[in-house]
Amino acid sequence: MERPFANDVVVIGGAGHVGLPLAIAFADRGARTVVYDVSEKAVSTVMAGRVPFKEPGAEEKLVRALDAGLLTASTDASVVGTARNVVVVIGTPVDEHLNPDPSAIPDALEATSGHFRSGQLLVLRSTIYPGVTALVEKMVDRLGIDMPVAFCPERIAEHRAMEELFSLPQIVSSH
Repeated sequence: MERPFANDVVVIGGAGHVGLPLAIAFADRGARTVVYDVSEKAVSTVMAGRVPFKEPGAEEKLVRALDAGLLTASTDASVVGTARNVVVVIGTPVDEHLNPDPSAIPDALEATSGHFRSGQLLVLRSTIYPGVTALVEKMVDRLGIDMPVAFCPERIAEHRAMEELFSLPQIVSSH
């Protein structure tokens, strides 16, 4: 029997300018949220209740979410398997000629894919190159699990995330 999900959302790459405000917003609305990031320094900063960049209103909400037990952060990839919804905020890197690397997100997800579970929803919330969602869908299909993949464009301005996450409509698409 499949174990239930202990958390509502895990944000992969979640300690940065895009992921942390999003994770704080989820927790602020009552969702049990986990920030997964490979940077121990970033995770320690989040767990100490500090936002490592200027984002008005975020630190107060972060402290409140931590105190309420609605938000935690970890460098342990196994936390990915604890949440019903997996939101990926890893950007697409470009080379010196500004050519995007469409395999960067699927490659980065390989490190956590062993923790994916049937019944999870995987949402790509990054600026991604055309075709990346299809590459991620193929990766998930190879794993043999039932995990729909959706895309939600990231469109929040730095220093305005805590306002815009709650006021701008969010578009999520899948097929």
